[in-house]
Amino acid sequence: MIKIKYENILVPILVGIVMNLVNSNFLKLLFHYFPITLVWTFGKGAWWLYVPWYIQILYVGIAAPVFEELIFRNLIFNWFLKKKYFTYGLIISSVLFGFWHMVSGWGILKAIDMIFVGIIFALIYNKYGFKGSLIAHLSNNWLSLFFLLVLN
Repeated sequence: MIKIKYENILVPILVGIVMNLVNSNFLKLLFHYFPITLVWTFGKGAWWLYVPWYIQILYVGIAAPVFEELIFRNLIFNWFLKKKYFTYGLIISSVLFGFWHMVSGWGILKAIDMIFVGIIFALIYNKYGFKGSLIAHLSNNWLSLFFLLVLN
């Protein structure tokens, strides 16, 4: 097996970036062919798109990833890991992660999407720990911010 220097940082960064690119392109394709899915995705969760850039950076780039990783991976998923219930932890923490996005205003399609993202973050957490899942989450969110703030 090839050992990559700084694997515990580079792999989570790459996972976050790839997840963002796959996710955003899949959603764009879905929106193009099925416009109704826009409503099912955004709901009221797009509020952060209309606040000043510095609020977007603080919320999307820092507060949300830290809070979500602490709650859904470090607290919930880790609790199941300690009890040796990996699969239950993976499913429950990811479903709650998706549900959290729906409760915070996103639509049902975004919640379902976030369940799958939660699974990936949990797998990263399992291999690289809290720091790894946080780095993956941050790189995912920062790429979204880059597309939103720089490329728009």
